[in-house]
Amino acid sequence: MDLTDVFAVTKRVTEPKVMTKLVNKQLVTKQVAGRFNWLAFFFAAFYAVFSNKYRTRGFIAKLFVVLLILVLINCGLSYLFDGTDVLWNLIEAIYYGLMFDTWYYHQLLKKWLSGGRRYSNIKRF
Repeated sequence: MDLTDVFAVTKRVTEPKVMTKLVNKQLVTKQVAGRFNWLAFFFAAFYAVFSNKYRTRGFIAKLFVVLLILVLINCGLSYLFDGTDVLWNLIEAIYYGLMFDTWYYHQLLKKWLSGGRRYSNIKRF
């Protein structure tokens, strides 16, 4: 996941995916939901911190960077347009909920490809 993934709405994961890889002759499976993530909507990056599902190296730090970028955009828009704070907060939360699983998927791809291991999408529901 890099900075271009933060605003890549057209590349959003829209269907569930199951990714598998072989590590030490054991099959490791990760599932990406590909839907609106309600827990990320309500709890933002803290959902990844306290969830075992999203424990992927580097993912939580990148989520906080994304959250910081969105908060700075939110503050700038709130400064420019008085009285619209609630609107920008709602838009930020909806965007975070929509893109959360996509960012997780891109982080998995980057991690698995950089490790020299092959991945495969074996199921698409």
